[in-house]
Amino acid sequence: MIRTIYVDFFSLLVMDEAGVSEEEKRRLLHCVVVGGGPTGVEFSGEVSDFILKDVHQRYAHVKDYIHVTLIEASLANEILSSFDDRLRVYATKQLTKSGVRLVRGLVQDVQPEKIILSDGTNVPYGLLVWSTGVGPSPFVNSLDIPKAKGRIGIDEWLRVPSVQDVYSIGDCSGFLESTGRQVLPALAQVAERQGKYLASLLNKVGKEGGGHANCAQNINLGDPFVYKHLGSMATIGRYKALVDLRESKEAKGVSLAGFTSFFVWRSAYLTRVVSWKNKIYVLINWLTTLVFGRDISRI
Repeated sequence: MIRTIYVDFFSLLVMDEAGVSEEEKRRLLHCVVVGGGPTGVEFSGEVSDFILKDVHQRYAHVKDYIHVTLIEASLANEILSSFDDRLRVYATKQLTKSGVRLVRGLVQDVQPEKIILSDGTNVPYGLLVWSTGVGPSPFVNSLDIPKAKGRIGIDEWLRVPSVQDVYSIGDCSGFLESTGRQVLPALAQVAERQGKYLASLLNKVGKEGGGHANCAQNINLGDPFVYKHLGSMATIGRYKALVDLRESKEAKGVSLAGFTSFFVWRSAYLTRVVSWKNKIYVLINWLTTLVFGRDISRI
């Protein structure tokens, strides 16, 4: 989808009769990414890689107009805030080297052709990608139940204590302060682990005579849910990536950067592909892209 949008822009600007001004060309081909987390960094790195490897060769007439700006809009004011300091510095250097402009500031307003930062700076764009994470949905906000940092409050077994026979998992839930646990980050691996745990717990309740209202009150639910962080990974373009295998930001552990990390990241990605057919398809796609570049033809 993103590739198609850019190819359409390139095709438009190659036409002399389009009558597009220099300023408008720069705006149309300016990609602004808001959010310096893994998603925003990966997208910025991939787009920059796309520009350097493919656009410069096949669309030389627009190479001086196309730019990528990454805006870190969180209060932390730094990209990849959950990663090791050394990895953050490495990512910043690599993105800058790839031509990504890094801007730190809060977005005050979003308009059809530009965004306005809190310091009054106008940033025009042709493509805006918003990757600042998720917040509580209106439905969650409307619930009259105890909350944990805006999320549905749960106990150690993922139950909503204020309502019988109701469980909550994923981004919308968080451990109540009374549990003594921290609210878990809104990550896919958290939701996946919670889903597996809850499925096992409900199966246990069913086997022990559950299946009716208030059935779990007198059933031993077993061990509570325990989350162990497996680490974080992010690609930054140019066949480089970051791998941070620490359990938390303060803990010690393995952290890698560069091509080795890129190999680890892609290997981990392949393990998440379900069928062997799709694994082979993905491998072939990676190989053809490596040899021939990305397909940016427009039919």
